[in-house]
Amino acid sequence: MTIPAQTPPTATGVVVLQPDESRRLLGRAVARLPQVEKAVQHGRAVVVGGTTTRFVAWELTGEDPGLESFAVGWIHQGELGETPKEGRGAGPLLYEEGNMSRGWPGSLLERFQPGDVYIKGANALDPAGNAAILLGSPTGGTIGAAMAILMARGGELIMPVSRRKLIPSVTAALGLLGQGKVQHTMGGPVGYFPIPAGSATVITEVEAFQLLFDLQAVQVAAGGVGDSEGALVFHLSGSSEDMDAAWQFITTQRS
Repeated sequence: MTIPAQTPPTATGVVVLQPDESRRLLGRAVARLPQVEKAVQHGRAVVVGGTTTRFVAWELTGEDPGLESFAVGWIHQGELGETPKEGRGAGPLLYEEGNMSRGWPGSLLERFQPGDVYIKGANALDPAGNAAILLGSPTGGTIGAAMAILMARGGELIMPVSRRKLIPSVTAALGLLGQGKVQHTMGGPVGYFPIPAGSATVITEVEAFQLLFDLQAVQVAAGGVGDSEGALVFHLSGSSEDMDAAWQFITTQRS
């Protein structure tokens, strides 16, 4: 007689992620993707500066590259703009066969092959899986330099994007923006670069909880006040052991 395997007890919980807690979760999940680990050690990888990719860099190097020194474009004090030029670091992280450097990724992109990865955040994500990037550079910046090569050679674009950046439709925004096209802008003028669903590996908090802790996550609310403005609320379900690991990860950041 075969005794059926017992299903482990299911634990459920509700967690509140403050903005930097979301970014740390996304950073760890992306850094631990098998294709990222392989590319960093044996291939080529680029981690483009940004407020979220800062945490990918932190996970990979063990050191915080800093907000203003790693990010370039940001939305700050109610305006579209850039971090102060005098405080910026040496540029994106560049990996080739286990060696890390920093700088403009152009020459490394010329050597990209299938299996190499390009990690960049986004400014928008819609329910259909389309993402978009605001362009402050008149030549398209780091995504403009990379996208054609990635599509031509089979490299992988990986985008950590918080669900705080959900908008109704990326396609509805196409054609609306462009430097010099809009008469009034709070901050610097920007263009709009769409990333169609399927052309990038998008990692939100939902995928991150699954990848890191084997937990099913459903967003149930958003918002807050004070240090929890921009917070996201998730219902989690899975084994008790996995729930404890996720709980410890989040609460340790607050201690």
